[in-house]
Amino acid sequence: MPENAVEVKETVKPATEERKRRFVFNGMVLPDPDPKMTPQKVAEFHSLLHAELTNVTVKGPVKTADGFDEYTFKTQVGHFG
Repeated sequence: MPENAVEVKETVKPATEERKRRFVFNGMVLPDPDPKMTPQKVAEFHSLLHAELTNVTVKGPVKTADGFDEYTFKTQVGHFG
């Protein structure tokens, strides 16, 4: 290396590890269609097969021991009167 040359070292930042998400509805685990979707959008996506998901509250995330961020979809019970 020439005397006036400067050695440049590249620093590699560790990638921030994204936790996997898990969605639970009535005891069923629903797959995550797209990690970029909000949990509410995931509920809307799955409402095509589970109509009850059109009116849910999202609870979570709860960090699980197996490395997931777990969201629970709770149906909202309305009172008509």
